[in-house]
Amino acid sequence: MRWGYLTYYDIQNINKEETVVIIPVGSLEVHGPHLPLGTDALSIHRISLDAAEKTGSLVLPPLFYAYVPENRHFCGTITLTGNTFLKVLEEICDEIYRNGFKKILIVNGHGGNTRPLNLFLREMVAKGKRYELYILSKPWILIEDLIEEIAETKIYRHACEIETSYMMYLFPELCKLERVEKEAELGIEKIVEKIDAMTDWIGYALEGYVGDPRKATVEKGRKLYEKWVEGLVNIIEEIKKIKNYDDIMRRYYERIQHT
Repeated sequence: MRWGYLTYYDIQNINKEETVVIIPVGSLEVHGPHLPLGTDALSIHRISLDAAEKTGSLVLPPLFYAYVPENRHFCGTITLTGNTFLKVLEEICDEIYRNGFKKILIVNGHGGNTRPLNLFLREMVAKGKRYELYILSKPWILIEDLIEEIAETKIYRHACEIETSYMMYLFPELCKLERVEKEAELGIEKIVEKIDAMTDWIGYALEGYVGDPRKATVEKGRKLYEKWVEGLVNIIEEIKKIKNYDDIMRRYYERIQHT
């Protein structure tokens, strides 16, 4: 299940046609005064491991180094440039494929990675990659309904009631909720409505968290975690069933050569 725990002999003898290899991607960035810098990587790695155990998948060590330029003004953040982030992912995927595996699933845990990951998918098409690449860039979509059901606060997304809840369930020893004294002070989310600007997020999450993490509970975290694992298991099982990915891409690449 854990790539780094296996021997070369173990990897050599795995069914490479059917096995899904998971790359958990997180970040190192501020998560308020109460959650660890590695929250995104820690949580998505744990969820990936639990889903892999139920599906016979392989999980690589989590990628903590990702794309976080918007939080460089908080101490502890470590970000890669967009080009470096995409290049690192490409070389990891290439190496997985060189080892004989075809099905690769990137599971993202950090909102700031979403746009570069969407670009990465298209860039790998443009480069003619032959592996089957899947990206869950917005993993929270798997638990959106449950979030709406259990959330007591209207504002959530980052180091909030929701994220704090599942971190309290998964890593209670790393959570310092007593440091949160009040609901987060927020700035302007969109300096101009309906369009993106460089000020987005930078001028919004003034304290490195949003909402009111004091509403978090371990029980909420348990429910979120179980729903998340269930959703990821379903996705992996669907990926394992896919048989026409290679044919679709082969026809596409052949047409490119004749245009």
